[in-house]
Amino acid sequence: MSSSFSQQSGPFTIAGLVGAPGPVALELFYDLIFVASVVVLSDSYSHHPTATNLVWLIAVFVVIWLIWMQTSLLFNLDRQQNNMMRILVLGQMLLIVLLSVAAADDLESHSILVGPLLGLTLLLLVAMLAVSARATPEMASYTSIRIRFCVIGAVLLACSPLFGDNGYLVFWPIACVLVLTPSLRPDPLGGRSITTHHLVERFGAFTVIMLGETFVKTALTATESDMAGLSVVSLLANFVIVFAIWWLYFSNAPSVGPTAGRGGHNTWMLTHFPLHLSIVGVAVGASLATNTFGENLPASATLYLSVPLLGVLLGLVVLELLSGQPHSTRVAGVFLLAAAAIPIAVIVTVKLSSNELRSVSVALAAVMVAAIFGSNSLRRRAGADAIA
Repeated sequence: MSSSFSQQSGPFTIAGLVGAPGPVALELFYDLIFVASVVVLSDSYSHHPTATNLVWLIAVFVVIWLIWMQTSLLFNLDRQQNNMMRILVLGQMLLIVLLSVAAADDLESHSILVGPLLGLTLLLLVAMLAVSARATPEMASYTSIRIRFCVIGAVLLACSPLFGDNGYLVFWPIACVLVLTPSLRPDPLGGRSITTHHLVERFGAFTVIMLGETFVKTALTATESDMAGLSVVSLLANFVIVFAIWWLYFSNAPSVGPTAGRGGHNTWMLTHFPLHLSIVGVAVGASLATNTFGENLPASATLYLSVPLLGVLLGLVVLELLSGQPHSTRVAGVFLLAAAAIPIAVIVTVKLSSNELRSVSVALAAVMVAAIFGSNSLRRRAGADAIA
């Protein structure tokens, strides 16, 4: 098994397999499809922001994120991709596209299709695990327990529509626990060694694609109405917020990665779940703040942008602390101060402005910029102290 991408014959090829797309190309394509499906879901919610649709969006996101995580982990432990594996990956991508379209409509309209499509997607992961175990006998310990748990989870997902529109509230959480359980065992990798460099690249690529799609979604939403005055300022402020998240994440997470030891990679990976979910929330809040229909929303609508951004900062706090660097505690403190400043900025802005949601985006952009300057100052100081 290759320990890093540098051991391949090229960034998009596999040694000995001329003309076939390499692991990097397939994985990037795979990430893009998953992120695009999330954008479709968040766009639907932006136009119908109800509590029921919020629960539905989170439920679908949880399942597809867990499938993405387990598939990415399989890619990490088994870098040998044959044609059967590629077909299964492409099949999974196709199902994700179909279920995102189905799930984007109202819960009452198409929820009956989403559970079975998620079950089929999970069964394709089962098939990928089986192919890996057959091609690489050393993977048997890792794949066997996951195959059993994922099959049961797939059945629960597929059968959930039989119990009414709210069946997913009961069966989907159980399925998610089953998919996640093998990763919480004392030896979650079945004796295999994870390639930290590859894991960091996979999660970093997924994160940056999500951030890029967040701004694209906001910009597309802005085209639904005439842009003028505060709308333009809000659009720019939302771009600054997205840029700041990118800056803060890539200033540390990719360079350090998961901690060593038992289950260290699991903690690092699972921390990305609330982070990615919060980025989806930022996309929804930013689109509401930019578009003119945000004017008619109540003051409580400021939560659409402020709460997800708070989740992003708390996720960055955990990632910073997991890095274990000498300056990590102080940088995490800066992120916590920024998180504490968010509700203050929201309250002050709402009291001073009649365009709450749009003005809040400007105030939150200022908070994020301050977090960049504060954390960068600490990192530079730590670097100077290390040299001295």
